Amino acid sequence: MSFTIAFSGKGGTGKSTIAALTVRHLTENLQKTALAVDADPNSCLGLELGIKVESSISDIREEILKKKSDFPAGMTKESYVDYCIEDSILENTGFDLLTMGRPEGPKCYCYVNNLLRKYLDKAADSYPYVVIDNEAGMEHLSRRTTNDVDVLFVVAEPTMVGINTISRIKKITDELPINIKKIAIVLNRVHGGSIKENVKSQIDDFGLETALVLSMDQEIIDLSSSARPMSELSAENPVFKSVGDMLDKYVGATAAV
Repeated sequence: MSFTIAFSGKGGTGKSTIAALTVRHLTENLQKTALAVDADPNSCLGLELGIKVESSISDIREEILKKKSDFPAGMTKESYVDYCIEDSILENTGFDLLTMGRPEGPKCYCYVNNLLRKYLDKAADSYPYVVIDNEAGMEHLSRRTTNDVDVLFVVAEPTMVGINTISRIKKITDELPINIKKIAIVLNRVHGGSIKENVKSQIDDFGLETALVLSMDQEIIDLSSSARPMSELSAENPVFKSVGDMLDKYVGATAAV
């Protein structure tokens, strides 16, 4: 059984960067394999991991709906879905990447979604770790898996907008049809490492732990501004080391071997 680490938050908070650093820590420092799942329609995780993405699950979903019964000889719809998903998984050293793509349109996707969910759950169990980069609404998480999430990190900036995002995501988690065992907050881009009292008070009211407080980092800014992946970040970078420490605390003691 895989150990699932999920990230959620608004776009632009550094969520995908932290998810990519998580994949790097698991594969480089812990020497484990991981399935990275980009479940944010903006699809930034591939860029952060240094992988060019050319197809997604949404492309497969639309293709299946178009085909209806026109499948290759000897292949059922289910086996064709399996084949397409396997073909869309991008392999890299230590990890594979699966990109979900854009949200669904107005058509009925129930049957295709059930096939996708069945395959994705089976595929995920082939990896010690699964790292999921979600949108704030977590739509893909609710529709694409029946597996539990071991830990969900909500990434937000230390502002009232960030507080509202945390509140909304916490409410969504209560409504999801899956079990999220642990939720913790990652506060990113904290100027001077100091959080204002009104923000701190609001966070305390949620009853959630703050797993990590990160300041702005110039090396990460420089890489992001030139569209370079987090694999190029120095191993001694303080943000990378802090993310690793967080994962050792929340993941290490209970992770799959």
